[in-house]
Amino acid sequence: MIIIEKRIWIRSGIVEELDKRQLKFLDFVLDKIKYYYRELYGTRDCYHHPLTLTRLSKLCNRNTTSVISAVRILANSIPYGSGTEPPISYDRIKSLRNNTHRAYRIFLRKNSEQKY
Repeated sequence: MIIIEKRIWIRSGIVEELDKRQLKFLDFVLDKIKYYYRELYGTRDCYHHPLTLTRLSKLCNRNTTSVISAVRILANSIPYGSGTEPPISYDRIKSLRNNTHRAYRIFLRKNSEQKY
């Protein structure tokens, strides 16, 4: 039996169907984000900064393209019919040395941090 979950994009209202494999990968990426902020954040000098896309892809042991697509889905969509907000958010900032490089910073929302 094929498991399909519908997710609705927040601002556009587009409904997307995700299969079991995609849902498993979204849960995997979300678990790694929670792991970073629960276990690693603030423990050493290299972990005093918000989670970046590069560090997340290393934690997940996946390429950045697949990880950023999961991050976009997690940050901009919710399960169909639920009234919650997305579990994560992200922004992009300019580098001080190279203005054309815009690094991703990935954050957990306040309500997601309490649900470990």
